[in-house]
Amino acid sequence: MDLSLSGLSPYLIYNFKSEHELINSIEELSQNFTKNREFIADYLKDPRLIAAYTVFYFLTNIPKLSRVIKWLPGEWINLLKDCDFVDLGAGPGTFSLAWKELGGRGDFYQVELSPLMREQGRKIWEGLFQSKIHQGPRWEWKTEKPKFLLFGHSANEMDLEEIIKYIRMIDPDHILFIEPGTRDFFSKMLGIREHLINEGYNILYPCSNSSECPMRGTHDWCHQFISIQHSPEIERISQLAKKDRKLLPITVQAFSRTFVRDNPAERLVRVLPETKFSHEWQVCHNNKVENYQFLKRNLSKQESKQMSLILSGEALLTEVIKKLDNVKRVKLKKIL
Repeated sequence: MDLSLSGLSPYLIYNFKSEHELINSIEELSQNFTKNREFIADYLKDPRLIAAYTVFYFLTNIPKLSRVIKWLPGEWINLLKDCDFVDLGAGPGTFSLAWKELGGRGDFYQVELSPLMREQGRKIWEGLFQSKIHQGPRWEWKTEKPKFLLFGHSANEMDLEEIIKYIRMIDPDHILFIEPGTRDFFSKMLGIREHLINEGYNILYPCSNSSECPMRGTHDWCHQFISIQHSPEIERISQLAKKDRKLLPITVQAFSRTFVRDNPAERLVRVLPETKFSHEWQVCHNNKVENYQFLKRNLSKQESKQMSLILSGEALLTEVIKKLDNVKRVKLKKIL
């Protein structure tokens, strides 16, 4: 499938007359998202801005799912592929298409309030797959198969009560959140996490168990980073629009009613400033956050360089060399 700008262009609901018009539209959209938030929903009424959103955010968000599932149990991912897929707050169908590309075999349902977004999502789906997709402004279907519900940059736009209402209405067997990596969203995610655990869901990522998050009540927050390489034409648009979409902070949380993960791994939650002598990380293990120190003298130059590239979100296996007052000096045995 051609997911380049040229491959997507025939299915946009607005035809840009020039690259200049496209870049100006992306910049206008970005201004509404960051500075003019009282007008944030206005773009949903404008086909030009819907198309600009699709070009930039659709194409740069699609790779997120393939990166995220590398952190999740392979057996669980294989189980999900036979489930019906519910894309809540689907926009132009970004994560629906990403899941289809990764092998999703069930029926696809896109829940999206905006009629123009639904039109854009339908044009893309039918154009690329020559098939119909279930769409609507609310959940209104009865399905026989287990359901896999994905919140893709949509839960951050809802309040906690609305999120819980949708979960109860859809009654999914499995849930994945891919949301902004912000402190504000993490505060909301703690409430979602508590609700789902109380409802009998097992947490599969990022926590090793269902006990209380050690970051509750602190000024810190749990989030991850992913590094994505885009096509040359998307890189060009990103540079012209002055928007870096290569290193992205996200919040990922995964839950299942039926799948249980044996998850004893240490999870890297923050890369601290590197010193002349050591790499410094914060790691969550058994829902306790600790500082880990890796001495550079124990590493080759190549190993030290590779350590500098590791991002939060990864699962680790380490060996403790020495326990100090506020830090564990450790050896990295494996990235899981």
